[in-house]
Amino acid sequence: MTDFVFFKKGKQITALEKSDADGAAQLANQGYEKQFEEIDAPDPEKALLRFVDIRNEEVVTGHAFTTGAVFSAICSVFLK
Repeated sequence: MTDFVFFKKGKQITALEKSDADGAAQLANQGYEKQFEEIDAPDPEKALLRFVDIRNEEVVTGHAFTTGAVFSAICSVFLK
């Protein structure tokens, strides 16, 4: 399997082999920002699917913590 890194520009995400320094430089020159995630996958398509899955998990987790804190605050107001 190959290690992939990701570059993002707006809503467009590109997977690139970690060893492809020329491709990384070209994407950076085009305005893409390198993301910190690195994924080991058999091909770029599967790497992108896993990257999107990881990002979705982060959003759901953040939302759960936020709503949990708000719910706890509201409950404590009504219980006093």
